[in-house]
Amino acid sequence: MSEQKNAHLRRGSRWFVLLLKRQLKRPFLWVIALFMVISVLAIFYVTAPDVNNKRILLYSADENALEDSYSQKLIDNLLTASQKNDTIFEFERIENYDALIDEVTRGSAECGFVLSEDFDERIALCDTSDLIEYVSSNYTTKGEVARETVFAEFFEIYGKILIDSESYEIFGRDDFEITAWLTDEYDRLLSGDDVFNADYQTVEGIKASESDKKMQPVRGLVMILITMALLLNGSEKFYGSASCVSKALPFGEKTRFEILLYITGIIVPGITGFVLIRILDPSVDVFLDILLYIIFVMAAVIWTFLFSKLLNNAVSYMAWIMTFLIAQVIICPVWQDVSEYVPSLKPVSYLFPAGAYLRIIEYLTH
Repeated sequence: MSEQKNAHLRRGSRWFVLLLKRQLKRPFLWVIALFMVISVLAIFYVTAPDVNNKRILLYSADENALEDSYSQKLIDNLLTASQKNDTIFEFERIENYDALIDEVTRGSAECGFVLSEDFDERIALCDTSDLIEYVSSNYTTKGEVARETVFAEFFEIYGKILIDSESYEIFGRDDFEITAWLTDEYDRLLSGDDVFNADYQTVEGIKASESDKKMQPVRGLVMILITMALLLNGSEKFYGSASCVSKALPFGEKTRFEILLYITGIIVPGITGFVLIRILDPSVDVFLDILLYIIFVMAAVIWTFLFSKLLNNAVSYMAWIMTFLIAQVIICPVWQDVSEYVPSLKPVSYLFPAGAYLRIIEYLTH
């Protein structure tokens, strides 16, 4: 029995080496790897903001601005509003202009606001032209609302400056009591309900909830492309020298041969995909990442092998490949988790290697 096992191991080793050499000589393998690199980089650098993206960046061009300056006060007010949940937006200060442009361009932030270098001097003189630069991409969906929020905070500061600077023109004299009264009245109207009559009511209905999930477009696309590469590699069962060898083997050896065919065909795309993941999304510990990646790539190999056994027609097989591509993009939580709207689709996503992999990563990084 041991000699028979040793013979199987030697035969399997020879098959692995021969199949790997054959795969490495195939242009198709390298085209898949190149396509994976181009696709993942394109998604990473030119991605549209997520529908739940509420991240707004703030940058002051005046590096020497004091803590009590108007520019810092505006930024502090917006940051405080975010911390107290007084606004739906998540305002963040950023210290580099180029970084702000990059974050907005690739969709990591919804938009950004840049306060001019001479912000304090000009606002003190009531000069409001081009005080704030609004930075957005073509994909922004909430930028205009964010502008209104920033403008509202800006007007709170600017309104007090107007009161201080224009009291002489209005009343014909500078009077501390008049200015103080106007300031108090201004604050009362801003914080009170005199202008807007607030009537709070409890309404029974569907409870709205905000998802704070972080989607995994890089990891999701890599795993989907690996599944697609395996499926395309599996089409060899219908033609070519590998199919002839496979048909000539008994059932047990045929199974081992076909699994080795899948494994050797996914080595280069698999390594390429993992390198992309570690460079672009190193959100998981490297050793755990390697373990999970190997497990799910092997699961994808078995999944593809089992699926290939269900079909014996090349035309139907190729048609199913495109169907699986579309299904994984829709069902798996790559860019949007549709299970938030259709809960029954969540267990369906586990039927795909990419879906199960992303669910595990989502759990680990949540």
